[in-house]
Amino acid sequence: MRKIYMAGMSHKVAEIAIREKFYIPMDVKTEALSHSPFDELLILATCNRTEVYVASDRDLDTAELVRYVCGLAHQSYDDFAKFFYTKAGEDVVHHVMNVCAGLDSVAMGEDQILHQIDRAYETAHQLKATGNSLNKLFQSAIHTTKRIKTETNLSKLSCNIPFLAMKQVQKTFDDLENRTVYIVGLGEMGSLMLKYVQENTTKIFASSRTFTNAEKFGDVLTPVRFEDRYSVVGKSDVLILCSASQEPIITKEKFEKAIQVAESTEVAQKTAASKRLVVDLANPRNAESSIGDLPGVQYVCVDDLKQIVSENRRLRMIELEAAQKILQQGIEDFMQWYRMDDIAKDIHVFAEKMVATANEESEKLLRSLPDVSDADKKRIQMMYERFAKKMANDYLYKIKDSNSVEDVLTYLKCLRKCN
Repeated sequence: MRKIYMAGMSHKVAEIAIREKFYIPMDVKTEALSHSPFDELLILATCNRTEVYVASDRDLDTAELVRYVCGLAHQSYDDFAKFFYTKAGEDVVHHVMNVCAGLDSVAMGEDQILHQIDRAYETAHQLKATGNSLNKLFQSAIHTTKRIKTETNLSKLSCNIPFLAMKQVQKTFDDLENRTVYIVGLGEMGSLMLKYVQENTTKIFASSRTFTNAEKFGDVLTPVRFEDRYSVVGKSDVLILCSASQEPIITKEKFEKAIQVAESTEVAQKTAASKRLVVDLANPRNAESSIGDLPGVQYVCVDDLKQIVSENRRLRMIELEAAQKILQQGIEDFMQWYRMDDIAKDIHVFAEKMVATANEESEKLLRSLPDVSDADKKRIQMMYERFAKKMANDYLYKIKDSNSVEDVLTYLKCLRKCN
């Protein structure tokens, strides 16, 4: 049986200063998936977690996976191994189901992780890095999560990361109507952030690495070229960072100069923010955290959002109970398939033996009937073969489909003794 393993780190075991060292950019991920050292491989890298899933015909030491992730991130195994968790077999199934459903997220039940897993799976699948085991595992996790979102209200009551970020903004500023908000990065996170900001102010600026992407939102915001970001930073009350970058795009030195320039102008003196909030939702972080040391500047990263009290907690706990029942069913369905998948190979071998035996018997019969025409010989051979396949279907494949793993194993054991 092909075994499944995983190794990873998340917001639960490592702060963002550690996690950002293990963010796997797309080019590295693509190269790894294209030249995988494992039978099957999937890499999940988000702002809150980096995880590697593997299916292997050989037994693996999970430490091998941790070393593999450290190698991808160019980090020392000895320095960072303690931040990883590893799982094997059924524990992997439980973990990925919980992660996909958002039950392991900072904001329980949030939707974003489903899209991230869906993309990670599609990428691995398209690069032919996954096979039967991981395909079925992630398809099952995605299907189960969609059931949870359809059959419960958990996601409607959840607080995703942008929602929590908006709560932090509202906590810092009672009223945003006359405040200026600048969003850098208009991917999935930034676009969702924009929806929340729109409900509270019309003074919105935004930048994207590709200027045309920012221009698409020109009806609700003022697009700013990425290279001109510091011209807006100093004038903004709220700076929200969601851009994918390996290096900080906002440094303390340039941020401080931008503030000084803004406050030196006559117009800006009237509107310059007495306090500024920087919300950094990226991993790796988009800003040098030391900007929080500047006078009047509050710096918040993803980890700080955990401090915000979850809303509708009592109602969410009721929905959580319903979600966990669906989740458990998804786990059991996959484990049934997983155990049966190996049995199916044995059954296929038995079926092939039955057909081979039928062909041998038909050959014996035909050797004793030398006067039979070639057409009749072919019909006799086909009759024997069809009979063998029907027997295989009725007494092998149907047995698998309508009985427990344990009963099928007992049945196969009896067949082996008969051979």
